[in-house]
Amino acid sequence: MRIAMVAAVVAALFVPVTAQAAPLAVEDLGTLPGDLRSSAVDINDSGTIAGVSHGAGTAQHAVRWDRWDGIKKLADLGFDTWAAAINRDNVVVGYAVNSAGQTQAVKWLSSGALVQLTVEGATSSVAYDVNDSGTVVGTVTINGVSQVVRWTSWGEATVLGAGSARHIANGDTVIGKSGNDVVRWSPSGVRTVLDAGEFTGANQLGEATGTVGGNGVLWLRNSKTQLGAGARPLDMNDNGFAVGELSSQATRWDVFTGAIEQLAPAPSRASDVNNSGVVAGTVGTTAATWNMSGTQTSLPALSGAARHTVTGLSEVGLVIGVATFADGTYRAVVWR
Repeated sequence: MRIAMVAAVVAALFVPVTAQAAPLAVEDLGTLPGDLRSSAVDINDSGTIAGVSHGAGTAQHAVRWDRWDGIKKLADLGFDTWAAAINRDNVVVGYAVNSAGQTQAVKWLSSGALVQLTVEGATSSVAYDVNDSGTVVGTVTINGVSQVVRWTSWGEATVLGAGSARHIANGDTVIGKSGNDVVRWSPSGVRTVLDAGEFTGANQLGEATGTVGGNGVLWLRNSKTQLGAGARPLDMNDNGFAVGELSSQATRWDVFTGAIEQLAPAPSRASDVNNSGVVAGTVGTTAATWNMSGTQTSLPALSGAARHTVTGLSEVGLVIGVATFADGTYRAVVWR
C-alpha cells in the first residue's frame, strides 16, 4: 500500500474571517410533547432530519422532522427508541428496546412503519447506517460476541465477522472496527484491516478518516495518506477534500495536492464537508461554514444558547446541530 506523507509546511494557510450577513437562519426543532431535550443526528438532501427527543431520566424517542410537517415520533416496541441515520428516501435506522430489555435493530420506512432487522441467534442489535439503496449496516451480539451485519433493503442479513460497523457507502462498502483495528469490508464481504487506530468518518467511496497513534490518517481506496501529528480528520467528501482539526484549528486538507488550509484560529473544528466543498463546524461556541475559497460565515445562535455543535451537513448546504444552554439542556437545531 502506497503511503503519501502530507507535509504540514506545504501550503499552510490561515484564512481571515470576512464579515458578511449569514445566509442561513437558525431554527429550534423542538421536542415531543412533555420531553425536555432533543438532538439532530442526520439530514438528507430533502431537508428531512433524523434525531432523538429525550424525556425525563434516560427516556428517549426516535423522531423525524419533515420539512413541512414538523416533528414526528417514530413507532416503538413499547419502550425507548434511538435513531442513527436517514437516507434519501426518508428511511431512518436505529434501535427499539424490546420487552426483554434488549436493543433491537430497526428501520422506519418513510410511512413511519417499523421493521425489525433480525439475525438468527442474536440477543441484541443496533442499526447504525443506511445507504441510498436501503442497505443497512449494524452490529449484533451472538453468543456474547459483537458481529458486523449488513441487511439488504428487503431484510436479508449477512454476518461479516467480529467487530462493530458504523458506516455503509452507497456501493455497500462497510467501515467499522474489529478490536483495535479499523476495518473495511468490501461489497462481497472481503475484510481488510486498515490500521490499529481510531475511525472518525467516511465518504461514499468507502474511504475513511481517523487517527493512528496521535497522527491523522486518510484511508483511501488504494493508498493511505498520513496527515501528521496533531491532525484529527473527521470527514471526507468524494472529491478529495478532508476536514477536521490540526492543533485545535479547523482545517481542510486537499488529498490530491497536499495543501493544508487552516480555516479559523483555535479553538475551532471543521466537522463536515459536502461534495461541493462547503465545510461546517464551530469556532469557539459558534457554528460556522466555510466555502471553497475559505470564506467563513458565522451561523446565527439560538436565542439563549451558550454553545452550538454541528452534527451534519447536507449536499444542498443545510446544517444541523445541537444548541446547549447554560443549565445543560439542549435542543436540535437546523440552519436553513
